[in-house]
Amino acid sequence: MAKDDSMAFEDIEHDISIEIKAAQDNNNDRAGKREKSWDRYYGRKLGNEVKGRSQFITREVMDTVEWMMPYFIRSFAAGDPKIEIEIKGQEPWVGKAVMEKIQLDLNESTPNIFLLFYQWFKDALISDTAFTKVSWDLDQESVNIAFDELPADQMQQLVVDPDVTVSEAGTAIIRGSISQGSSGDIVFQDVKAKVKKTIKDTLYAENTPHWEFLADPKSRDVNDEYGKGHKTEVTVDYLKRINRAEGGDFFKNLDKLESGEGREQSAADEGESTSYMGEDSVDKDLNTETGPKSPVDFIEWYTRLDVDGDGYLENIVCYLGNGYLLKWEENEDGIIPFSSLKPIIDCYKFFGISYADLLVEIQNLKTMLFRRILDNFDFQNSGRWLRDPNSGIDTYALLNNAPGSVITGKVDGLKDITPAPFQTASLGILEYVDTVKENRTGVTKYNQGTDSDSLNKTARGIGMIQSAAMQRMDLIGRIFAEVGLKDFYRKCALLYQKHLRQPFISKTHGKEQEVTPEMLQGRVVCTVNMGVTASVGVEEAQRIERMLGILFKTNEMFPGLLTPDKIHNIMRRYVTASGFKNADDFIGDLEEYTQKIEQARKQGEDTQKQMMELQQKFKEMEMQIKAQDSQTKTQKVQQDGVIASAELTQEKEIAIAEISQKDKDSIRDHKIDLLELAIKGTQTGMPR
Repeated sequence: MAKDDSMAFEDIEHDISIEIKAAQDNNNDRAGKREKSWDRYYGRKLGNEVKGRSQFITREVMDTVEWMMPYFIRSFAAGDPKIEIEIKGQEPWVGKAVMEKIQLDLNESTPNIFLLFYQWFKDALISDTAFTKVSWDLDQESVNIAFDELPADQMQQLVVDPDVTVSEAGTAIIRGSISQGSSGDIVFQDVKAKVKKTIKDTLYAENTPHWEFLADPKSRDVNDEYGKGHKTEVTVDYLKRINRAEGGDFFKNLDKLESGEGREQSAADEGESTSYMGEDSVDKDLNTETGPKSPVDFIEWYTRLDVDGDGYLENIVCYLGNGYLLKWEENEDGIIPFSSLKPIIDCYKFFGISYADLLVEIQNLKTMLFRRILDNFDFQNSGRWLRDPNSGIDTYALLNNAPGSVITGKVDGLKDITPAPFQTASLGILEYVDTVKENRTGVTKYNQGTDSDSLNKTARGIGMIQSAAMQRMDLIGRIFAEVGLKDFYRKCALLYQKHLRQPFISKTHGKEQEVTPEMLQGRVVCTVNMGVTASVGVEEAQRIERMLGILFKTNEMFPGLLTPDKIHNIMRRYVTASGFKNADDFIGDLEEYTQKIEQARKQGEDTQKQMMELQQKFKEMEMQIKAQDSQTKTQKVQQDGVIASAELTQEKEIAIAEISQKDKDSIRDHKIDLLELAIKGTQTGMPR
């Protein structure tokens, strides 16, 4: 039988506790500097104040940070997030759909993406390095259901549903006749099942304060192999709800936590309790409740250990509460859910350099100078006196000098030792301190838009000065995007790959398309597409614009000189000079464009040929129509001649008939006349 070299639960707890202790000590070493930075931001006392003297404090840290914040919020929390997601093996629109889904879900969560980024950026500028944590918020409640009768098709749906567990399948019976070739209806009786009712199932992101984030002292990057963790205070009820969502047997030792065991505060905790929160920190000794409300120091620790004894380190995640190991499990994908942000990169070190580090010394110096100036003004108004104890001069009247008041005593017992008046030439040192601050931070009156005394009054000159002043801001913005935001969005996309169960609808190019979980599978690649306003890019883009004007005029004189491939190269260069990395978002593929033009040309030739054929057919039809018209006209003439001839013949016949009739009438009339004469002769005796 092979020997089992796997680590015991207690051994893992021991090794993890050592790693966490080193991380807490490392965090505690940085607590003092961070506390000082936040004290300067809030304008808290320096600690060297003297009673009766000026206690004024300048706010260089707050002023500089607040002037910088609108630029970063406008760049990353308004409109285009400046990060593009691509899933290898999938259509480009799928990555865009995932980014839209991330933005939508984070805008609907609490905190929303604006507050998330606002706190992240400000914390980084003041605390040197700031952190966010992304996770999948899943909360499900098991509900028992029973069915007296369930058809076979519905039973099949229950079996394949991942949120349903059939505990008792019941009895299957057949209803209906099977003698005539019908199998009948299968019905299951007395079916019992356990259904997971989903309360939450979405992406969740939160800010991790620097006093809650733990990192191994050897770490150089948030994604390297050294341990990282998150320490926060939760309740036993919170852990119970996680236990319920994971099936009821996720954490161990919850009974010890509910009873309040292991609640000792470590030295590292005591040192860190006065950091960022300062005067607002809560005394943990007041949290003495037990039961579900019992507070727990909960640590989520990501590290690598050889837990199975095979000689290789495995990625694991451990959960500890009040020093007890509650659970450990393999981190199969090796993802650490934290993303870090630093304004200035400190080479080969995990933590960066904050803007407060550049300003604390300047603020302290300027505070002391202002205090000296204000103290001098106070001396000039109230004076400083040397009084003889035996002079009888009223000390209270000297200390509370009021106009028109009377001071009694001997004149010779009082001497004026007021310091010399303030020399206005000394104000130059304040201007020098401001210059040092601007040189250190890059935040000047030009990029703040508050310099009304500039020697250069032209719009172009002011624009060039402001563009040069913004280069430092652009660099910090690019560091934020490359170091923090790109990693943040990549891990959000990985969580969708792992946990998304239902399809969602995305509107791409004006068309609604369904995105299924299967379409999200593939390697996630994030790229930064961030424009810059530095003078170098602006000047290059302006030179390209001038060159384009000359080229177009030349092409008018010599047509064909400016070919499509040349124009395509120039436009891509213009986009990249303007600071946008991915020119394909603005300009189409040249080969695809050429193919479309060729297809259009061929279609045009085919269309022209068809038009010519149609025109020929039209001409032939026109000729046929004309021939038919001529034949029709000839036939009509012939028909008209025949009709006219027939009409003449008829008229002739009618005339002949009329003449014949007239002849007949004349003969008849003559006969009648003869008859009448005969009758008259007979009557008169005339011979017949």
